Parts: sequence; structure tokens; C-alpha cells
Amino acid sequence: MNISELGLDPEVEQFLNDQKDFNIDRVSQEGGNCDIFFGEHKIFERRIALKIYYGSTKDTTHNEPKILSKLDHPNILKVRDAKKIGLYHNYFMTDEIDGGDLEKYYKAGKLDLKKSLNIIHGILVGLGELHKEKVQILHRDIKPKNILINETTGEPLIADFGSIKHFNSIGKIAGSRTTTLYMPPEIIKGENYTTQSDIYQVGVTMFQILGGFFPDTYAEWLKPKELEKLKSISGAYEESVYIDKVIFGLVLKDKLLRYDSLPQYINKPIINIIKKATHTNLKIRYSNTSEFLNDLMKVQRKLTNWKFEKGLFNATKISGGQYRIVESKNKFSTEKLGASWRRFGDFSNDLQTQIDKINSLRK
Repeated sequence: MNISELGLDPEVEQFLNDQKDFNIDRVSQEGGNCDIFFGEHKIFERRIALKIYYGSTKDTTHNEPKILSKLDHPNILKVRDAKKIGLYHNYFMTDEIDGGDLEKYYKAGKLDLKKSLNIIHGILVGLGELHKEKVQILHRDIKPKNILINETTGEPLIADFGSIKHFNSIGKIAGSRTTTLYMPPEIIKGENYTTQSDIYQVGVTMFQILGGFFPDTYAEWLKPKELEKLKSISGAYEESVYIDKVIFGLVLKDKLLRYDSLPQYINKPIINIIKKATHTNLKIRYSNTSEFLNDLMKVQRKLTNWKFEKGLFNATKISGGQYRIVESKNKFSTEKLGASWRRFGDFSNDLQTQIDKINSLRK
């Protein structure tokens, strides 16, 4: 690979050319403030990912990566090395994970309801490890793109440590200007970032991977009148400021997440968990990951697993019973799998009646 063709800052290019420990064979330049290089580490004899961030001359300590390097947890990407490059850059070296990130994973249709909740469960377990007293790390940028999936185990790994901060006993630090759509309301208001802010981002991530309305294009979040106003604004920076203002307004009013856009099989207990995790009032929001996990596990214990695939709503009960909902002549019916698929119960004029019937079944 010709490093000189990538348009890197001189000090990064020099570092990569001078290093002798790994052979780089692939690069990802999708990140806003970082580049990721992949290759074979000669000493470790394993695939590694080298994530290089743009930093500043003020970044003189490495307390956070030192702490992370000592962690060995199934839901936290293992940090094998961290260093400063020249005056303005830092890097984290981790293992390369085969499943890619959660954003690509769920958009590829690889998740059903059970897998989605299992992933949120794993994220919370990993986040709880970061938040515990002997570690005291805030991630500050939890979102699907920063969660990797182990293809073999299906386990999520918290990754992308470019925004992490070590917090004190009070548990509060200054906010990070994270991606607009994941910015907690308290940060928009100029308040401190806490462990509850990380929890907020997990709640938004949960809504997103469960299939709620969450477009990539910021303009899609705007109403018709707001779009008309946007057209009258000149300049890319001015446009982004206006879009941020609209989105921040939705966040502060608890209206960013449109719960009626979730698939109809997402029941009220699941929606209530998301609402509590993302509430603007910190007294109502989950105060720690254990509270969040407790409510999530209550749902997981009696979960009917759903997935919409090939035009059909498919459901599997904990006992193994399999059902599907079929639409015919504007009416819906449930079929149960035995030796073959057979109709189970009466027709209805609406889908929700059939979903509720399947959810109420024990087997």
C-alpha cells in the first residue's frame, strides 16, 4: 500500500513509514477525525487495527489508554497499545474484529429482536465495567458505528476510544461534542457529562437498531417548513448550524425518537425502557447500567423473538414454537409451524391483533 497517496498529515505519514512492527494492507478513512489502518502485527502475529486520531498539543497524558490496556472484558475492545504521534495525533492499537461495526451489521438485516436486545445487554455490561469505581471511564460517543460485532460469538465490543475521559469520584466531566443525533440533552444545555449521558446514548442506539426512524441524512429530520427555511440559508456552515438547532430542539423536547415508527411487535415494556434511558430529566433516566440491565432482563426472560423477513412477520417463542403472520385480501392471519404451516386462529382486519395474540401465547 502506498501511504503517500492517502493525503495524510506529514507527521502521521512519517510515523507509518518509519514504524517496523506491522504491515499495513488496508485503510478506512470514513471517520470524521480519525483514520483506521489494518494489517498484520509482526510480533503479535495477529491482525490489528490502528486508529489514529487528530489531537492537540494539550494532550500530554495517557491515563485513559493506560487504564483501558489493563482491562480484559468480553464486551470491551482490547487496547494493546496507545501512543502520541508528533504534536497533534494519538493512536490506539486494537485487534481487528471480523464482524464489522453494529451500524453495518443491523443495516445488513442480520438482527432479529432477540439478537438486538442481546447486543444492548452486552453493551451495558461493557459500559458497566468502564463506569465501575476502579476504572471510572466515560466513553462519550456510544453509537452503532462505535460498537464492533464479533461474528463468531455475536457479542458486541465497545470500541472507538477517541472521546473517552477518566472521571473523578463525583462522576462528572465536561461534555464532548459528539455526533449531533447522539448528543445527550444535558450536553446541549452546557451541563456536565456523566455516566447517565453514556446511558442516554445506549438508549438512542437501542431505538435505532430496533428499527425506529433514524435517517442518516440530517435534512430528513426536518419538517416541510423547516426544509423551506433551510433552502433560504446560504453557506454549508450556516446550514449545519440551523440543522443542529432543529435537532437539538427535538432532543430537548423528548421528541427526537418517534416511537410510532418502531415495528409493531416492539411492545410497551421495551418502549418504556428506551424512554427511561433517554429521558431529558436525569432524575427519571436510569442512574446506572445495573438499573437499565435489570429492566432489560425482565423483558428478555419472556421474550417472543420477532423478525420481519421476506414480507412476513416471523415469531419464535422461548419454548421454540414458531409462528408467522400472513396477509391475504387485506386481512391478517397467524400460521403455526407443525409438520407444515397451518392457520392458527381467526382472521383480523389489523396486524396488531395477530401480533398481540402471538405475544400472549405461552408456547
